[in-house]
Amino acid sequence: MAKNHPKRKGQKITQEQLRELGSKLVARHRNFYVYVIFGFLAAVINIACFLLLHNIWKMPVIYANTIAFIISNLASFSFNKHGVFIQNVDKKHGVVYQICLFFIYRVISLVPDNLIMLVGISWLHWNAFFVKIIDQILVGIFNYLTTKSIFLNTSGKFAKKFKDYFNKK
Repeated sequence: MAKNHPKRKGQKITQEQLRELGSKLVARHRNFYVYVIFGFLAAVINIACFLLLHNIWKMPVIYANTIAFIISNLASFSFNKHGVFIQNVDKKHGVVYQICLFFIYRVISLVPDNLIMLVGISWLHWNAFFVKIIDQILVGIFNYLTTKSIFLNTSGKFAKKFKDYFNKK
């Protein structure tokens, strides 16, 4: 056992040990924590755009949600490329490749995004703001898992196939 860690059950953890464990945890999950912050900002953009288009300009749910999706995901791409995934990045592929793969994954997430909004607002008659928050949380989890495979050196099967196809052209 390391000398800084408790040796017996019931022994108290010191402040120094707690700080060390905390810093290791933060360093290990840095991308996730930063993604949550920037993801929250992208979700705010998405929600604000949707509410403006749907509630103020009276645009149908699917149209308003899709336009809000496009606007917020353009911002999200920039946030992820320049703020979130900045360590262990994929330097083999350029911005065109990354944005294409990013939007392929995000278009996949647009299907459940629109379904959640349609069911919540049109069928269940829930408040649009409430439904959009639930939607952003559920879709955000999927988006994190797919987005990290775009910007980082990972071995995702779909990303690898896309990279292989893209490199042949």
